Amino acid sequence: MVRLITLLHHKMPLKIIVCGGGIGGLSAAGYLRAQHDVTVLERGTLDFTNNDYGLSVVSNAFTLLQKAGISTEHLDMVVMTHLWVRDNTGKELRTAHFDTRARFGGAPSVLVKRAKLQQELVRFATGAGFPGSPAEIVQNAKVARVDAQAGTVTTEDGRVFQGDLVIGADGINSVVRSAVFEGKGTPRTHDLLAFMTRVSVDDLKSDPHFAYLAKDPTSQAGLCSFYTATGQQSNKRIMAYHTSPCDLQVLGYTSEKEFAEKFDSLNTGIIKDVPISRVVDDFAPDFAEPLVNLFRHGRIDAWRVRDITPMDNWVQDKVVLIGDAGHAVTQHAGQGCNITIEDAEALGYLLQDATPDVVPAALERFMSLRKDRVALVARRSRELGNLQSDEDKTKVPITAEEFAKAMYGYQGAEHYLKTSTHA
Repeated sequence: MVRLITLLHHKMPLKIIVCGGGIGGLSAAGYLRAQHDVTVLERGTLDFTNNDYGLSVVSNAFTLLQKAGISTEHLDMVVMTHLWVRDNTGKELRTAHFDTRARFGGAPSVLVKRAKLQQELVRFATGAGFPGSPAEIVQNAKVARVDAQAGTVTTEDGRVFQGDLVIGADGINSVVRSAVFEGKGTPRTHDLLAFMTRVSVDDLKSDPHFAYLAKDPTSQAGLCSFYTATGQQSNKRIMAYHTSPCDLQVLGYTSEKEFAEKFDSLNTGIIKDVPISRVVDDFAPDFAEPLVNLFRHGRIDAWRVRDITPMDNWVQDKVVLIGDAGHAVTQHAGQGCNITIEDAEALGYLLQDATPDVVPAALERFMSLRKDRVALVARRSRELGNLQSDEDKTKVPITAEEFAKAMYGYQGAEHYLKTSTHA
């Protein structure tokens, strides 16, 4: 009888509280629900249309999602096949084929809208077709306090949630981080923003300047970078990339100027409905008219480019930070959501069959597994954005080839531990 009770005790699932219902939090819920009881606290209401934008899910993360059973049919995505580099007139400088399937023998890299990915991750976390009990998603649950030692999360309306593990997946302005890791991981600005708008593929079909972007995106899709006359050494640039078979997203990177005060006074990273005249004034001196006209197709928002000061550790007692909450990077390497998904998958693997007494060791192993990969992405992102630290400048820059080899063939935590020095 004692042996039976012991066996039953060891099979008891962990109670896990995930703070944040974004890509990181929902991914973690999806992976962890297979063996544990998961509750997701989302500060607002899940909305799959508001503030939608495009992102790249590169093969290192898409491999993990495919293995988990994510349905590509639900994503309205395109497969990334090309990288175009052009000058400030639109003249081609170089074109590279980008096919992670052929090169790394695994998953494709895809371009997708955040809302479509998040909606599919809700299905991963709560749908009946995945292993384990569905995670519970509690909306309008704004975190007010976290007790890392007790494993409790208190919301602004006084509800208390307790778990064997609390996962902070609540983004760059993480309440969990500020409550538990006081004074660490401060959000940083770089006098850089991105004017962002969306363009229909159909709107470009009659413009010969963008024929390569207006071809059938189901067979040719990717990202184009337009550089000023000073080339890649300038922070000012325009980028355009597909987000679905019908749409592209256009970004214009430039100095914050008067927006710095607006971001600070409104305590926000997004300012909506920027006048087209403001964008034209900024980009017309440096880019040809057809490129500037890309911003005339729709509403323009200004997004502040931020990351956080690196943290030595993302674990404190029963709390672990993942994604932007623990290691937000700038978007220049296109890996922000990807390393977040990697974090989630790693926790799912390391906490298999875990009981409360082994959680500390599992989290220590998580840090050992994740820290160097995240540091590589952060450094590469700073290099591509010309945002290097003094320490970065003393090092030989990471080449595109080195970065691709390190990142794109990733097969998940188990494989990485077996084939690396982190085992």
